[in-house]
Amino acid sequence: MHTAIRDPLSDRFLIDHALRAFAESTPDRLALVSEGRRISYGELNALVDRCASALREVGVVRGERVVVALDNGVDAVVSYYGAIRADGVPSLLPTNTRPRRLGQVLALAEARALIIARSMQECLASLDGLPQAARPAAVFLQGPTPPAPAVPAAGGGPAAASAPGAPGPAFVGGLDLGEALSNAGAHAPERRAIELDLATLCWTSGSTGEPKGVMLTHQNLRNSAAAIGAYLDHSASDVTLCVLPLSHTYGLFQLLVTHTFGGTVVLEKGFGMPWPIVQRMAEERVTGFAGVPTIFASMLSLKNMAKADLSALRYMTNAAYGLPAAQVVRLRELLPQVRFFAMYGQTECTRVCYLPPEVALDRPASVGIAMPNEELWIEREDGTHAAPGETGELVVRGPNVMRGYWRNPEATARALKPGPIPGEVVLHTGDLFKADESGYLYFVARKDDVIKTRGEKVSPLEVESVICKIAGVIEVAAVGVPDPVLGQAIKVAVVKGAEGDVSADDIRRRVRAELDEVAVPKFVEFVDALPKTASGKVKKSELV
Repeated sequence: MHTAIRDPLSDRFLIDHALRAFAESTPDRLALVSEGRRISYGELNALVDRCASALREVGVVRGERVVVALDNGVDAVVSYYGAIRADGVPSLLPTNTRPRRLGQVLALAEARALIIARSMQECLASLDGLPQAARPAAVFLQGPTPPAPAVPAAGGGPAAASAPGAPGPAFVGGLDLGEALSNAGAHAPERRAIELDLATLCWTSGSTGEPKGVMLTHQNLRNSAAAIGAYLDHSASDVTLCVLPLSHTYGLFQLLVTHTFGGTVVLEKGFGMPWPIVQRMAEERVTGFAGVPTIFASMLSLKNMAKADLSALRYMTNAAYGLPAAQVVRLRELLPQVRFFAMYGQTECTRVCYLPPEVALDRPASVGIAMPNEELWIEREDGTHAAPGETGELVVRGPNVMRGYWRNPEATARALKPGPIPGEVVLHTGDLFKADESGYLYFVARKDDVIKTRGEKVSPLEVESVICKIAGVIEVAAVGVPDPVLGQAIKVAVVKGAEGDVSADDIRRRVRAELDEVAVPKFVEFVDALPKTASGKVKKSELV
């Protein structure tokens, strides 16, 4: 489509502009520390330009989707920014994504390109049945090519397997990511995007278990990065340690916020043992750290944490679910100079609210106030505003609110509804809240029964569907039960047939094989019957 000449100043309104701006003004400033590499803004920007060129060469243009399934690392950062600079729309997925979920995402996204770790080749090979429209035109493989396994030759001797590293018959390409970046043009392609264009698709699950693509624009990302950075008081001197996956918005915004303000991101593959992470904080003079309750609980278990030099650390954030008050008190004792921010958010709007550290002890159960440049209210079922202390649905109004769900108008209509100004929409979160007389917010419950455990959403229906496949299982119900570390733990109540010989370990193995580890139930209870209403609906409240 040909339009009027695009003013190059439009680049300033795109989420990757800060990266280029700092590359031009302070090219030697450290932008990224990861995998033993220390990369300046100038170097990172050059890599992103090459990635954008490589993606253009395989047909990625404005609005085309690019699915990226890589572990946290330099290539993940370069691929994400590179897809954006090619005017594409990156979708980040974890490398432990199951074949079923990867197939669902590819079918919905109809991606032009796929950048994927070689460790996921078996996952790719199992997707041979995908329709043609869902097959990316190009596949970039990241990581070293494994040695070709020996296979018996016709005469009985060994012979090398053909096409080592090939992504599978369903896909075209199988380009090596490193070679593609080395051979690509050094100059970024011409841009067409403006801030209303999509910049990211983030995949989340609803009560049906099917993935929903949350559409976030450049405006959404820029606003949220600026707002979060504002209340965290970010600057170019900040060094952020990220152990959270970039495939989740909480992790992704560690990158975007830090780079928006010209700071340094220390990116780890994940959070394993706590002491090496604490040591990393000390070594890199980290000023900001984001975690979830399981991470903080693990760090507090260290006997020698007080010995680490964390004098540079000035703030820590917690999201996903509330941190137990005892842990907050202990963190304050260990790190008296650190400001601790409790936060609440949704993928659909990134961040909703935060609790200012100075009032945390007075309101330990609160999730705070609206973040900058955003308006919140609690709404009754009749659409009127709830009074203080009254429970209702939280509604969000602001430039952080998503554009909608990708190719899902029904779900979009349920979430985005007309706002106070004609022509605008606001986000109905589906979460129940109440506010005190001063306006501080308190989370009450979720309107649906999605379980949030370890900071991730798990669909009970998806867990139930897997367990029901097991021979001998008649009925099953999955619920979330309170857990001091996980937030919620998954509990399943199972009804076995007369001849059923299924065990709790059988159930956990089956769920682990088909779904992510986070979906494996902590508690398995065998019951004679599930509690039900007169209409036959399971009364899950009686199982908690």
